[in-house]
Amino acid sequence: MILKGAVARFRDTWRAYAKLDRRIWTMAGARTINTMGLSLAMAFMAIYLVNERGLSAKLYGVIFLIANLGQSWAQGFAGDLSDRLGRRRVMTVALLIRSAVIASLGAEVLVDGPIWAIAATLVVSATLRGCFEPVAYALVADVAAERDRVHAFGLQRMGTNLGWAVGPAGGGLLATVIPYGAVFFCAAVALLIAAGIAARVDDPAHLGGAASVDVSMRNALREAMRRTDFALFLLCSFLITLVHVQLFSTLSIYAKDVLSLSNADVGAVFMVNGITVLLLQIPAVNLISRIGTNRAVVTGSCLYVAAFLAVGAATGFSSLAAAIFVLTLGEIVLAPAHQTVGAGLGDPRRMGRAFGLIGTAQMLGVAVAPLAGGLLFDSLRHRPLVMWGILAGVAALMVAMYAAFVAAHRRYVASAAGD
Repeated sequence: MILKGAVARFRDTWRAYAKLDRRIWTMAGARTINTMGLSLAMAFMAIYLVNERGLSAKLYGVIFLIANLGQSWAQGFAGDLSDRLGRRRVMTVALLIRSAVIASLGAEVLVDGPIWAIAATLVVSATLRGCFEPVAYALVADVAAERDRVHAFGLQRMGTNLGWAVGPAGGGLLATVIPYGAVFFCAAVALLIAAGIAARVDDPAHLGGAASVDVSMRNALREAMRRTDFALFLLCSFLITLVHVQLFSTLSIYAKDVLSLSNADVGAVFMVNGITVLLLQIPAVNLISRIGTNRAVVTGSCLYVAAFLAVGAATGFSSLAAAIFVLTLGEIVLAPAHQTVGAGLGDPRRMGRAFGLIGTAQMLGVAVAPLAGGLLFDSLRHRPLVMWGILAGVAALMVAMYAAFVAAHRRYVASAAGD
């Protein structure tokens, strides 16, 4: 009986994914190749700059603060632009240009080029990333039926994490046989492949009339701020990336410097994150469908609190991997639910605008995260429970803000229904 029920649930889940628009699957594939390529090299950039070039974690954080502020601006700009010019054109051009930029970054690393030149190239690369992410999410929201959005965004998360499962581990192995800078050339090839995939995606039919619509981001932000629920959701969007990016910035430096893990061990920790997503994202999507997206965003945030406390208590590879497993559980519940809620808040005619705003808020979190983590690392690296406890406190604030959003959104829906 139990086996029969499991088979029935698997069949129903497969049907839910199989009926998704082909473009949703295509974008998940593009995300996989794009993420895999970039994570081959970028997962170890903090180690290169801090441990090999002698930068302080604080200066590393400043560099990525500037880079991600550029990406934050690009998120809103690209979302607007894709409403007018089409999703495919914006994504493809951004990936092609970024491929050349990544190759240039590899050349600079090969010759241990000036830090200012590497920093400038990182800023350009991050800005170009901002021209892909909100547009890709807007396309998924365009073509996914409302009832299918949790599955659609869950599939995107699986694509991203498949890339993370392969990329950092592969990058760590490649760096043992070829110079680290040469790994960036492999990343550039992957971006070219992702651009080829994106170029095959047809734009949604409704975008043809978007050029006549006012898509000013200033007006969009003003409209969003009039709604308490949307304003709170943007704050949550900021907090989710502020805490999650610690996995890829502060954690790698901490694991190398404090826990004395090797590059291969750091890559394996990231692999735990990627493999966990691949194995458990579908069950997590089923859970979200049962409990609803409102409960899911709160539940996922609570898991981040537990994960950061576990990182602070970790003493080696095994305990750190266990903490990352808990963090990943929070990620696979929170991320698809967050994107689904965001799609529901946006204007169906202008999903680029909605995801541009959400992406801008998220990238502000990404921009601040390395600097915040770097400051904590520089001052509290020898007091890990305090250091990671502070980050757990930020995650607890995220729990409170999501709860406030849920209450405000219910009031907004009730008010709209009354009108």
